[in-house]
Amino acid sequence: MNKKNAAIYCRVSTEDQAREGYSLPEQQEKLKDLCKYRDYNIYDIYEDAGISGKDMEHRLQFQKMIESVRDGKVNVIVAYKLDRLTRSIRDLEILISELEKYNCSLECAMDDINTSTANGRFFVRMLTVLSQLEIERVSERTKFGMVGAIKDGHIPVRKTLGFMRKDKKLIINPAESEIVERIFDLYYKGKSYQQIANIFNEEKVLNKKWYDTTILKILSNPLYKGDFISGTRTGNPILYKNVVEPIISKKLWEECQEQTRKNTRNYTRRNDYIFFQKIICPNCHKIMACKAPGGSKKKYIYYQCNQCKTYIREDKLVELLVDEIGQIIEYDSIVRKYFAPLLKHKITNTNELLSKELNTLKDKEIRLKDAYLNEIISLKEYKEDKTYLENRIKDIEYKIKEEQDLEQYNFTFEDMMLKRDIESIKCFISPFYELNFQAKWSELTISEKQELITSYIDSIEVIKNDRDIKIKHITFRKTFIEEYANLFNNGGINRNQEIKANNLSINIEISAPMTREEIKKYIKKLQLNFPIDYQELKKEQINDKQFMLKYNKGNYFNEPFKLIPIIDKFKITNYGLIEVPVSPINIINVDI
Repeated sequence: MNKKNAAIYCRVSTEDQAREGYSLPEQQEKLKDLCKYRDYNIYDIYEDAGISGKDMEHRLQFQKMIESVRDGKVNVIVAYKLDRLTRSIRDLEILISELEKYNCSLECAMDDINTSTANGRFFVRMLTVLSQLEIERVSERTKFGMVGAIKDGHIPVRKTLGFMRKDKKLIINPAESEIVERIFDLYYKGKSYQQIANIFNEEKVLNKKWYDTTILKILSNPLYKGDFISGTRTGNPILYKNVVEPIISKKLWEECQEQTRKNTRNYTRRNDYIFFQKIICPNCHKIMACKAPGGSKKKYIYYQCNQCKTYIREDKLVELLVDEIGQIIEYDSIVRKYFAPLLKHKITNTNELLSKELNTLKDKEIRLKDAYLNEIISLKEYKEDKTYLENRIKDIEYKIKEEQDLEQYNFTFEDMMLKRDIESIKCFISPFYELNFQAKWSELTISEKQELITSYIDSIEVIKNDRDIKIKHITFRKTFIEEYANLFNNGGINRNQEIKANNLSINIEISAPMTREEIKKYIKKLQLNFPIDYQELKKEQINDKQFMLKYNKGNYFNEPFKLIPIIDKFKITNYGLIEVPVSPINIINVDI
């Protein structure tokens, strides 16, 4: 009787390397002894090192062995254990069918398996079921452990712009987080991926090449809002919320995703239309397209509905939005660019982290020099890396100086509220307010005007009757409302509200609540700049939702400017009213 030709198959995964009895030489030794005992002729030895047994397709030596079976060169496959061949029930069925087809049997040294009989094949199937069950249990335990690690801040991601590792946890890198914030801010204001990449390449940000795809990846990464998604590659994504400190707010992140969807749905982004994708058609309620007609009307910019052909002139919209745009300009120039940075600094002082990052970079600079002197790297590599490190060190030193300047800044929230009110009163008493607005507006470029509107307004609903146009409703962007509320609560901004006093409707600014003592000090400071009057208005409750203020108009030339809710024992009792003269006055300039 002819000897059987045996194929010895050995496999180890990375995890198996350290296990006793699982190394390739040990498997080979035991299988050679088995072949000698069975009187088999060893045709060849096939080894797959560092490869998982989850599937058969990606194991080159395994596939080579099966080809030998198909060619009739092998009569029996000899393996150390069944899980060295496969851990999948599906793959096992395929393997057994293939071996039966070519009259080849399977034997395993440690499992006492022989598929040459029906009982042997049944036993093989039972062992594989148990093996797969163990795999699934291990997988579940691994996933459970990963969930705990992720929730504890151990995020399994590579180096991500804006973050760094500290005690294996992902924390914000203050030296890079501002770049991420700027990317979201620029996109939020209307810049495209390519435009942002161009700006960064021009400024040589991080001394690297920026691409539109890089910007897209950053804008779509939920890690920047504090969330992490795992399992995207396997097609089973799992969302973990609030696992790291966010660099940007969830509202801003969502706004940017919505903006991406709008840009995809509608038209190519344009820089020559102020209200791009903002005007809602009064008839069909769809976003109106931008249109610049030719002929005698070519000097006008129009917004036209592609469906019902309604059109609206841009200059007419600006006229109707004078007050709203004026307030936005005031807010943007006085509060957002001045108050918000200091508020952010007081809430999140990053001096310590910046100093640590600076020390790390300086250490890298020393190690880089040592690497060059010891001829580990070339002169070209040394120069490139040195330039990069020097630029990063300069950036961080500049940020540290900014933080230190803010630290020494003695302005309080009250001081900034006072500064803001002084500027507001100047506008309030000026008979040329609308002209002032037109002057400020005309100074802006088309791109700056579009950026301003894009930053604060989500949509504008209009009503059109014949040639008459009216503003029905303005929807402000959520991030603007959130920031506005935050600044209001910290005393840095007033909000406009229409109230009824003495049966008259008055549009007035309302500030955050203050105590009587705080108001008294505040009024004294304000009177150094303007001859203002102050009176306390008694609050009389009408019902649960309404109350009335009794207002005695004193000086004929005075106009109500601002209401201050008065806190007395943790509740608002009355309101303080600041009045300013509307006739021209000499303004006293006092530095705060």
